[in-house]
Amino acid sequence: MSRQPEDLFGSIAEKLLAVGIPEEIEPEIIRPKALHSKHRKALTELETLLENALEALKEDKRVPGVLRRLADLHLSEGDFGKAIMHYEVCLGFDSNQPNAWVHMGMAYYLVGEYRDAVSCFGSALAVDKRNIRALIYMGLAQTELGDYEESLKSIEKALMLSSKNARALMAKGLYFKKRGKTEGAITWFKRAIESEKAFVPAYMELGSIYYENEQLEEAESALVRALHVDPEQPYAMALLGDVSIKEKDFNQALFYYDKAVTVKFDESSLWMRKGDVHKLMRSYKEAMNAYSKAINADPECIDAWVKSGNVLLLMNDESTALEYYNTALALSSEKPEVAHSRGIVYFNQNRFEEALSDFDAAFSVDPSNPEHLYFRALCLEKLHRAPEARRTWQIASSLYLEAGDEVKSAECNARAKRLPSA
Repeated sequence: MSRQPEDLFGSIAEKLLAVGIPEEIEPEIIRPKALHSKHRKALTELETLLENALEALKEDKRVPGVLRRLADLHLSEGDFGKAIMHYEVCLGFDSNQPNAWVHMGMAYYLVGEYRDAVSCFGSALAVDKRNIRALIYMGLAQTELGDYEESLKSIEKALMLSSKNARALMAKGLYFKKRGKTEGAITWFKRAIESEKAFVPAYMELGSIYYENEQLEEAESALVRALHVDPEQPYAMALLGDVSIKEKDFNQALFYYDKAVTVKFDESSLWMRKGDVHKLMRSYKEAMNAYSKAINADPECIDAWVKSGNVLLLMNDESTALEYYNTALALSSEKPEVAHSRGIVYFNQNRFEEALSDFDAAFSVDPSNPEHLYFRALCLEKLHRAPEARRTWQIASSLYLEAGDEVKSAECNARAKRLPSA
């Protein structure tokens, strides 16, 4: 299929207009699309045609703008990698696009690449030094980096330009929260809400900080108000689920988590929370299904692999659990709890040498945890290495005593005494 440039650009512009993308994208409106409209499906094909024709069209002045809007589309859908790629190309054609710099910085910010984000916001400010969004997000990224002096400067500059800007007011609240100043954070979150009554992010931050401080009624009130403004805000739903867990209302928690994953089905952490509730309710098949969805959303989510393995053990499926633990350790060998869990499976299968190796690996990363030594000593006894087992029991006894567990310490001491020292 081939198209003339005018036809291609016109078709893309028409479909983008039909899909509807705001000029300014904010994190709270970013949502994946479960089902694509016919216009969105058509854009996928048109985008491929444009990418293939870029070399021939590089002199066309319409290219940077079209690429920016396609990047905005991917950002709005949470496809950060593709968004960044398009922003880089469009800014290569024309670097005088502050919104593109801000949005690329936002994409980096949302994937945790804060230094890259700061660089992008700096580029936006080089083009437009009064760009309030660039200043606000610069401050937020600097806060995440722990560069508090610079972050406060950025936020204050934004507030000097617009003293009632709700996002800037919230950013100052986040600065105080990061510094551990709860009351200051709450004050600024409330100021953001006073400035803009329908500002969902401030309600969510207020709900979050109340939740963290065990003020559950206040947290619930703030989060419900967030949902009144945006009934499909997945993170507000998830936080309400967390509040319900604290209140031991597991069915209510599931209600909120189910609603959250319906909207944000590509978020592994939401599926994990749902799985955790099913596990608490001993609905192991449902828990396993939720953890599997978490893995589908993020195949490198180590905790999902581990929790799947743990549930499989509860379902008496040791062989499959072992496969999940193997995958988790392949993703990261620096997870002592994973090595320990796999060690227990090996121990139950009488594979004592392999179990011993895992408990040693766990203890090397987590040397203050006596549980690793407890099972290490059991392995050594099974392998008839009594002197080593005795020394291990003695060290485990000391560690348990340091941790304040006198009963376990006494048990280890008694086990050591019945073994020969040489």
